[in-house]
Amino acid sequence: MNNVETERLDSLDGWVAVKSNIFEEQETFKLGFIVQWSVIECKFAVTCHNRTLQRQKRRSEGVFGDPQVSWAGLFSVSDLKHIHLQFTCVADILAHCFPDLSEFEQGNIWDLLFLSRSRSGGPGEDDDEERDTDTPCRKLEKYFSTAIDVCGRKIVLDTLFTQDERDVEEYFENLLEFKRKSMQEEMSRAKAHVRQLLQRHGSVDRMVALLCIYEEEDEAYQDLVTVATTFFQYLLQPFRDMRELACLYKMEIMKSLEFEDLGPKRIEALEKEAEEWRTKAEDAVASIQDITVTYFAQTSKALAGMSKQMEGDKARFGAAAWASAAPRLEKLRFLLAKETLQHMRAKEMCLNRKKNGIREMLGSLSGRVQSHRTDPRSEDGQQQDTVDQLEIRFYETQLELYDTKFEILKNEEQLLVAQIDTVRRQIKELKDEVVYYDVCEDTEELHSLFHPGVQQKDPPALTQLKQRLQTLETKRGGICSRRAYLRNKKDQCMEAQEQKQLPAKQSSLLFNQHHHVHMKREKRKEEDQKRKEWVDQEREKTLSRLRSFRERRHGQYIQKTPQSRMSPTEGPCSSQPLDFPPHCTSSSTTTPPPLPPAFLPPLDKASPSSEDTPMPLSEKEDHPFQAKITLKQNLGTMDEVLASLQRGQIQLKKVSSPKTASPAGDTRSTLMSSIRLGVTLKKMVPAHGEVPTSEENELERSIKAAMMRMKKVAADSDSDDREDETQSTDWDS
Repeated sequence: MNNVETERLDSLDGWVAVKSNIFEEQETFKLGFIVQWSVIECKFAVTCHNRTLQRQKRRSEGVFGDPQVSWAGLFSVSDLKHIHLQFTCVADILAHCFPDLSEFEQGNIWDLLFLSRSRSGGPGEDDDEERDTDTPCRKLEKYFSTAIDVCGRKIVLDTLFTQDERDVEEYFENLLEFKRKSMQEEMSRAKAHVRQLLQRHGSVDRMVALLCIYEEEDEAYQDLVTVATTFFQYLLQPFRDMRELACLYKMEIMKSLEFEDLGPKRIEALEKEAEEWRTKAEDAVASIQDITVTYFAQTSKALAGMSKQMEGDKARFGAAAWASAAPRLEKLRFLLAKETLQHMRAKEMCLNRKKNGIREMLGSLSGRVQSHRTDPRSEDGQQQDTVDQLEIRFYETQLELYDTKFEILKNEEQLLVAQIDTVRRQIKELKDEVVYYDVCEDTEELHSLFHPGVQQKDPPALTQLKQRLQTLETKRGGICSRRAYLRNKKDQCMEAQEQKQLPAKQSSLLFNQHHHVHMKREKRKEEDQKRKEWVDQEREKTLSRLRSFRERRHGQYIQKTPQSRMSPTEGPCSSQPLDFPPHCTSSSTTTPPPLPPAFLPPLDKASPSSEDTPMPLSEKEDHPFQAKITLKQNLGTMDEVLASLQRGQIQLKKVSSPKTASPAGDTRSTLMSSIRLGVTLKKMVPAHGEVPTSEENELERSIKAAMMRMKKVAADSDSDDREDETQSTDWDS
């Protein structure tokens, strides 16, 4: 019964969630109201126009969705008063803005029953004609404009002009989304509370007050952990359900394939469906891993802030005053190292998933190469580039994985250091403990209690602490040796990555050099072309000036030729005026002497060098193999979620089938006995498919070589993962 009541209290059936930002306006619109009194209907006709959208339509601007630009309605005085009450509930400032409409109120019931009497030339008709209807209408327009500014456009329009039921659904929010937002806001408030407490440390100068703040911080952090765990468990639940459902359907399909007698088409369909469910399960597991990483990132960040603030507080107080807060600092360091360690383990699983994905992509590429052997030259270069990119991505992921492993070892060492400091502090306290003895009246009795020559044994508690300290130091030494080993493996991976990127860098450098030479040659040609154009332009300008000069000064000057300068008999003629001797002027022709040819600069021709020819790129690539992950559903804290993810990583080793190797002597005796019996020995001819071809298997060989390089870089890392999983249980307690 209690379970039923609890479910009913948590149930959201029958409830609706109203959006918190339903009245927020994304855009600002200018609205205009027109109010007039209708004598026939005895009501106010209110019209509203969206001036902004109307101007946009006039300018032929496209308005998305073709929204409504005008609204209209008839309202009586009582309707307007009711609308005013609703506006007043939203904003009290509108209480005194509503105009007085008492003159427009309806008469008594007899006027409603006998409309002909009230309209037949009575005094009511004169009242309608003498009534001032323009002033109240203008006041109503001003009132509605004020309501738009105070309450908002959406509230005013929805109150005046009621929408249909379909528009009412816009106010409601999805309950699941509403629950997620509320939990997220609660987690944000818890984080803000922790941040607020951390900011109060600077204003505290007494240790007693600081200890009170530490207690409040511990409670706030526990609240944050509780809220964050609830929120992230809520996020994990859909993916857990999908993982459970996918595994269930896959198991049912596998049972059907194993025990039922099915046809080939049905078997093919079931295998395809099983593969789809396997993909869905893997996607769900990937989402669970990503959410787990986010959770531990949040908690480790909060603990890092608390630990950093406490380290700052330690510098402001003396050793005696800080002794009361030292255990909390050790606890914070331990919790920080543990949460960061969990964060790095979750991140390590994500990186392993990414690495396995690259291997699967490379394996699928190898399968496509084997299936298209009939056309070996098709898309060979493109596939080779894809293999190169996949191998480089694998090296980058492996380096990131090594960095994560270093962080894991660092946090494991911090855990050990925190425990070592605690044990050393306890040993020091036991050694500094003062022992009081009873009063002795006789000196001989005192000597019997204490013998300086005999070495006293340590107490059992001190002996246990020393043994634990030695064990922790041994573990720390093991961590240092693993760090050195991983550093060497990382150096090998970096070397393999550099070797893989070296051909690409060389080709890029060669391309840049060739491109530089080509650009220099083109620039030189362009400069020569510009120089030639400039010389041609100057020559044309000079010729045009000479022509114009010849046309303007035709026949006024005599140009002396070399013959006239050398002949002594023609000397007097040259000294005579131009107007008298016609024979002297006729000896010189009117055409000017020919101009010297324009001198053109020599063109530089750059001979192509041997550096211009591009070098061929290297053709070697990588290839991975698949790794399957199976997970079991596990509810509880996020630590248990991470532990379930780690337990679910079942790594399968490929075991080669045992071969019965017969000794060499037996083979030789069998062969000799066969020869004695007269058995004809046949020469074995290799099959056609076993003959390697140079061009057909070049890409496949490069993929296999890349897979071997990747395996060499990451094989030891995968074995370290299995060792780390066995050692990770030491920190879970």
